[in-house]
Amino acid sequence: MTTIPATREPRAAATRDLRHTWRILTAVLIPVGPLGILLTRGLMPYWTSDSEEAMVAAMAAEPGRAEAMTWAFFVTFPALLFGALAVGYVARRGAPLLATLGAGLTFVGFVMVASLGSTDLLVHVMGRDGYDEATIVDVAGLAAAHPTSAVGAGIFVIAHILGMILLGIAVTRSGLVPVWAGAAIAVSQPFHLVAAVIVPSRLMDLTLGWGLTTVGFVVVALAVLRMSDDEFDLPPR
Repeated sequence: MTTIPATREPRAAATRDLRHTWRILTAVLIPVGPLGILLTRGLMPYWTSDSEEAMVAAMAAEPGRAEAMTWAFFVTFPALLFGALAVGYVARRGAPLLATLGAGLTFVGFVMVASLGSTDLLVHVMGRDGYDEATIVDVAGLAAAHPTSAVGAGIFVIAHILGMILLGIAVTRSGLVPVWAGAAIAVSQPFHLVAAVIVPSRLMDLTLGWGLTTVGFVVVALAVLRMSDDEFDLPPR
């Protein structure tokens, strides 16, 4: 009698568990965005309360700083967007509603920065290529006066300030960070608004504004590093 060999069931391929890799990358990513904006704000040849004429003159007078500022923003801006979502993600289990609203508003607000940051690049390249300052002021003014710039600026101010306040509360309510770190995140962008517009001060912005944002996000990143992979996410099936 011929024996028919038993048919073996195909073995399911092992699912690779990348939670550890994702967790480390998330922790590294979270502080990069605020740190990049802190660097950008420190490198700005002008201040946001200056007139358009003064801004253009300052950019033309210090092209090296303008170039460094442009690259700092270009390299770190994507991390700013992903970092806002990442903070919401790691806080979601302890404070789901606050984390969702905070991350969503912050993300939308930061997206609007793209429509504002392009003006710096426009001024920089026009000055570098020899356009006179009066022409640059005129062109930059026209770009800033476009409705998308005006609406984008309004959305940015409201959404990112409210979003960061909610994120600061979320990371505290979730037990992810100490109260002081969550408070630092929550108050940082209101301080940024004051330093940028109301009581213009680069020092205030670099310490109590984006400085506090950076410190708070670093503390969140350290908390993510201390997590186990199971705390960070469910295992793969």
